[in-house]
Amino acid sequence: MTLQVYTSRMGYKTDSDWLDVTEKGNAERIAKGSPGGHRGIGAAFAPSAPLRREYVRLYRANQDGSLTDAQWLAYRKKFLAEMRESYRRHRAAWDELLKLDRVVLLCFCTDHTRCHRRILAEDVLPKLGAHYVTELNWKTGDPA
Repeated sequence: MTLQVYTSRMGYKTDSDWLDVTEKGNAERIAKGSPGGHRGIGAAFAPSAPLRREYVRLYRANQDGSLTDAQWLAYRKKFLAEMRESYRRHRAAWDELLKLDRVVLLCFCTDHTRCHRRILAEDVLPKLGAHYVTELNWKTGDPA
């Protein structure tokens, strides 16, 4: 079966199909004694702290609170490089994810069009055999 990938903001909840792909969310769960992310693999898909800080700084620096196309493309390129390295270093996490039938990738970004969860869902995971379906409303679970 092909992995069906959805995306949503943090706050989306179901019993079993979510994967927190943030460093912060995984660290908080680990600090509380949980494995961090769904199945304990979520941190492998998070941007590094330096890349995340750069991204947030750029968002805050721009007058309209968004990234320019050039800034987004630069972020995307760096994140894709990090995911290639993650695939080499955390292969077991990638294999675990790819064995699933369905997953909802979660992070804190409010703009799902310029977010690492979307890069994972649309660009990275399909190259490994997964299928991106859609963004889900974090409150209702309906397609956004």
